[in-house]
Amino acid sequence: MKRIYIVILMLCFGGNLWAQEDTVSAASRVERVDIAVQLGTDIGGCVPFPLKYIPETFNMYPKLNLSLGGKFTFPIRDKWSVGAEVTYKTISVSADARVKNQRFQDKEMLQYFTGSAEMAMEFTMLEIPIYAKYTLTDKHKVLLGAYGTRVFKNKFVTTAKKGFIGADKDMVSAPLDGDLEMDFSNSLGSWDAGLVLGYERRLFSRLDVGLRFMCGFKDIFKPENQYFDYSMIHLRGVVAVSYSLLKI
Repeated sequence: MKRIYIVILMLCFGGNLWAQEDTVSAASRVERVDIAVQLGTDIGGCVPFPLKYIPETFNMYPKLNLSLGGKFTFPIRDKWSVGAEVTYKTISVSADARVKNQRFQDKEMLQYFTGSAEMAMEFTMLEIPIYAKYTLTDKHKVLLGAYGTRVFKNKFVTTAKKGFIGADKDMVSAPLDGDLEMDFSNSLGSWDAGLVLGYERRLFSRLDVGLRFMCGFKDIFKPENQYFDYSMIHLRGVVAVSYSLLKI
């Protein structure tokens, strides 16, 4: 009987040691690298800046296109980590507006347009955000950083529908009898850069959903092609879902 008690005590004591060793081993395993694939879509497009130049009647109609990319996260200390993404995407949006004394300058000709206009924009690009990420809880994180974009294909077409053109403000030089289309696609730049602000929530052990706010710093037009008395900048939101392929 004593031998049985001794065996039971040894098993219990050994089991506690093994459990402690497993706990220590699990605690010592720290996730250093997280590599994931990411799918998402952008909502928004280009808007006049300063924002005071946005017409009172201005309606945007974004087209939701699927973006595909990858995400890399590397913890640096405590609740802080750094992250980077590479995403291929196409942003498409149309808009209509009612403008008054819209300034337009093409080379030596200065004109003002008053009336209704439509716009169609599309940008195909490779986007690379780099940011710092702070963990609020196990499931909630916020991030702040910057992004750079290489634009491969641009489209920006405006169509004046109804109204008149004048050589000066409130002057009628020529009424519009039909649509007047202006294609600015060849005047757009090939890169962009700006600010990224975001939030991430972990749904499952490997699945995250994220929200991003992207704001460009530069005019979409080339420096030598300044047609308006304001800039046009990228301003959009991003919804993305990522799945971790590798955790080290």
